[in-house]
Amino acid sequence: RVKLTQVEYAIVKLFMQNPGRALSREDILASVWGRDYDGELKIVDVNIRRLRMKIEDDPGKPQMLLTVRGMGYKWNG
Repeated sequence: RVKLTQVEYAIVKLFMQNPGRALSREDILASVWGRDYDGELKIVDVNIRRLRMKIEDDPGKPQMLLTVRGMGYKWNG
C-alpha cells in the first residue's frame, strides 16, 4: 500500500482513465487542478516526481510513470 495525497491520487486516476495514452502537462493540469488554475505548469512535474518517489523502485529510472519527450507523461503499469 502507498499513501497518496489527493493530487497524487487524482493524477493516478487520470492515467487509469486513459490507458496507454501519453498525457501532456496541460492535460494533467486542467484535469487535476482545473482549467482556471493560474499557477505554474511545473506543478505537474513536481507532483509527478513526488509520485515516482512513492511508487517506483528507482525513481531516477522510472518503469511505471514514464516521461514522453516533447509530450508529457505516460503510465506503463
